Amino acid sequence: MSAETQLYAVLSGRAGLVALVGDRIYPDAIPEEKALPAVVFLRASTAPVHTIAGALVCEDVHFAITAWATGRNAAEAVADEIAAALAASGNPKTDRSAGFDNEVGLYGVTIETDWFVAY
Repeated sequence: MSAETQLYAVLSGRAGLVALVGDRIYPDAIPEEKALPAVVFLRASTAPVHTIAGALVCEDVHFAITAWATGRNAAEAVADEIAAALAASGNPKTDRSAGFDNEVGLYGVTIETDWFVAY
């Protein structure tokens, strides 16, 4: 199972998050004409983890997960649920940042996490 599939399962399994965004949890970008708030996740990087003998044992996948909404409070509430879902899965957030995208007129709160995928 890919890291993206695992992450999606964790996010979509969080009742509080689903109450806020429904099934609007997307890889890479929000499809056009979709309602808000919504969640977008992307794989920011992947680092292989090897034993001292050189065997690949897992990958450290760094995800950026952004809550998008028309208001700051709504984006923060969704981000709180993302952070709670990650913590419950054993993959706590490593960073949290917020901003406003002038081009689309939306507020975004990004949660970052490291996700280890074992082989």
